[in-house]
Amino acid sequence: MVAFAFSNRRASSDARLSDPSPYLPPPHATAPRRGLRRHSSIGLLLATCLTFAMPGMSNAADALTGFPAYRPDAQLNGTLSCVGDDTMGPLVDAWMRAFERYQPGIGRGAHWSHQGSETAFGALMFGDADIAPLARDPLPTELQPYAHQFAGDMMKSPSLVTVAKRDRKSVYLAVNQRPGAPLPPSIKAFLEFVLSGEGQGIVGEYQPFGALTADEAATERGKLDAFLPPLDAALPNYKPVPGLHGAIDSVGSDGMKSLMDTWIEAFTHVQPGVRKGDRWEHLGTLNGYHALMVGETPMAPMGRELWPDERAGYAATHHGAALLEIRVARGGFNTPQRTTAQAIFVNRANPLSQITLPQLASILQRNPGVTRWGQLGLTGEWANRPIDVYIPPHVAPNAMSMQFMVLGGGPWNAAVHEGTIDDTARAIAADPGAIGFGGLEEGSPDLKTLSVARRAGDPYFAIDAENTSSGRYPLTRYMYIRMSQPLSEPIKAFLRYVLSRAGQEPVRYSAYFPLTAAEAREELAKLK
Repeated sequence: MVAFAFSNRRASSDARLSDPSPYLPPPHATAPRRGLRRHSSIGLLLATCLTFAMPGMSNAADALTGFPAYRPDAQLNGTLSCVGDDTMGPLVDAWMRAFERYQPGIGRGAHWSHQGSETAFGALMFGDADIAPLARDPLPTELQPYAHQFAGDMMKSPSLVTVAKRDRKSVYLAVNQRPGAPLPPSIKAFLEFVLSGEGQGIVGEYQPFGALTADEAATERGKLDAFLPPLDAALPNYKPVPGLHGAIDSVGSDGMKSLMDTWIEAFTHVQPGVRKGDRWEHLGTLNGYHALMVGETPMAPMGRELWPDERAGYAATHHGAALLEIRVARGGFNTPQRTTAQAIFVNRANPLSQITLPQLASILQRNPGVTRWGQLGLTGEWANRPIDVYIPPHVAPNAMSMQFMVLGGGPWNAAVHEGTIDDTARAIAADPGAIGFGGLEEGSPDLKTLSVARRAGDPYFAIDAENTSSGRYPLTRYMYIRMSQPLSEPIKAFLRYVLSRAGQEPVRYSAYFPLTAAEAREELAKLK
């Protein structure tokens, strides 16, 4: 699994540059081209010929054999910032010079400096770098604050892509990448170039570094592959509001911290009269709920459904008022310990392959109607086998979510076996007659997932990235922003930005999924 490429302050310069709003990217920084070492006048002549014949090549050697050629993307634009190891600086500069010739729409960002390896982690943590060269392994004293900084993103380390060798040890380009998330296009393209024949051909000109083998480079290229969810072309463009002024406070989900930071930074570029408020902290969904309860914030991002007792508690303390709830993204597919689609698990020996939501409800409800596997169509020895139900603790978010989505908030089957998430998975793996649910990351080789249909006669959909991102898989979830009412004009505008094409673009790189245009229209209607 690859990790998450979503800087705290810079989700993707590509997303911003595709935004029709009047955001101006940082000015390109230019650096003088460094001369490369040549071993003879013949080598220099050959290098000159190759440079004109093959744009992007900056050394006398041809692209290495056994490596793929780099394929430019004519649509690519944006900037790349790079901060880190000084010993790798000349090599990274050479890579960038060659890459810019292949990709003229890409330029150097506001931060491009190589002063020492000690600067790499700070630059990644605070969004100053898209890429950080590191000619050594990370230190525990670097990983500890990094993990703390990105605790909500479940990032314990940056993604380390080996790009060369020094004394038989790996040297890296490090990037921020959330588990399960794709890399932004410009970052991915740069790394693909570095790991191509052209990119590795440059390495040999910069001692003491050596090129990777073709197999090593192929392994590293495999780290760059991840599902990139599509963006609905019918999502609306954001229209700036003239003369808008004010501050926006927010308290809530740690899993949405990076998205909220990205959204507010981009929004304040579009609406320079609006600023991030003094209360802007994202430590957890429950923090947001309690901040709404006591009036510490008018807005709370929350990574799950609002439970019935929470709705009732807010109404009881606010003269019957209700929170306004806006969906801002779809939950993920396989994001550890975050808001993900719910998988339905059975033992791998079970011949059942699919189930409908009504059948599932009939198994899980207080007075179950389906208690034997034969009622789901199994025959032979399975026909009269009892269905054993295993669930996580009733108060766990995924159990509460299933109760909300499948049972409509109704009570559970009294015969369910309740245990920890790990105990539930082990129990299903040991019991051929078991059924249960949870995040896909909780599965094991001894479990299998069922395809799910909304009702009898509807198509069944497997739980995978494409079906989850599109909402075809029925047990997908959402990310929310909830607010006390009435809403201020800056908050209304902020939400319209989040629900726009520009606002949904960075969701693609967050390990969550963007809304469809139809879903965005439903949410926008709530703001009128």
